[in-house]
Amino acid sequence: MNPTSDNAGGESVLAIHSGALGDVVLFGRLLACLGGRVTLVAGGQKARLLRDAGVAAGAIDFDSLPMHEIFTDEPLERCALPGRLGRHGRLVSCFAGDDARAAQRLAAMCSAATASMLPVRPPAGFRGHLLELWGDLLGVRIDLSAQAAWPVADAWRAQAREALRGAGIDVGKPYLAIHPGSGGREKCWPLDRFRELARRAGGQCLFLLGPAECDRWPVREIESLGREFPTLANPSLDALAGVLAGAAAYAGNDSGVSHLAAAVGTRTLALFGPSRADHFAPVGPAVTVLARDRFETLAVSDVLSALETLR
Repeated sequence: MNPTSDNAGGESVLAIHSGALGDVVLFGRLLACLGGRVTLVAGGQKARLLRDAGVAAGAIDFDSLPMHEIFTDEPLERCALPGRLGRHGRLVSCFAGDDARAAQRLAAMCSAATASMLPVRPPAGFRGHLLELWGDLLGVRIDLSAQAAWPVADAWRAQAREALRGAGIDVGKPYLAIHPGSGGREKCWPLDRFRELARRAGGQCLFLLGPAECDRWPVREIESLGREFPTLANPSLDALAGVLAGAAAYAGNDSGVSHLAAAVGTRTLALFGPSRADHFAPVGPAVTVLARDRFETLAVSDVLSALETLR
């Protein structure tokens, strides 16, 4: 989709976040509260996913842009980035906020009359959720308890049905979706406990694996998991959103998949160890968080009990 270049439907807002899936999903929650016509710049499939969820009117792939130009001395009229971004009345960015000069050039490149550079994590001593901090900085009140589910595109559901059948899931029966990984090893509840959780939960249990797990885990471990449970590795974000939306419930670590499950309205159980649930918990209409300072103290029975209250 082309960059937004007019004020149809309200003020034109350019929103930029170069982070991982969970970061962009939380950012999308903020954008839904801003009003105006939002063009989202995010990496890979993420901007398009949020556009198709109705969070943004336009989508631009961050990875396709010459973003290095904001860190140079090249005259703006000789840069390619302004033409790629379009003209916007307002800039809201989680990129380049630590570099005042780069932020100023970025605002000039999209002709923004106002620019808000947001932190990617709360400062030391802040008590509250990152989404609330962003709202405070922008003068927008955000009620974490009143966050509706994002609409699920028909195309997502169609891709999900195909992926589920390929994984061996009967799409006519309920299934529990489990994502046992995360971008950081320290954020992961042990895999053997997830497997025990699936055994004790009964019914259909689908394990979802992303790039971090497929790159990090030994092949023999992935193969062992696949022999015991239906496993879906590296689905597209569209298919993943559809799979999560169709699940009876979801359990996972502090990860982008957990944030997406919460956003599409799935009954979500998010497990937090050393990371800060008060800052980064998934946001949605049906989210339960289990947090422990040390993951070894989180028993399978604790997670199973919490999961049973969701289903």
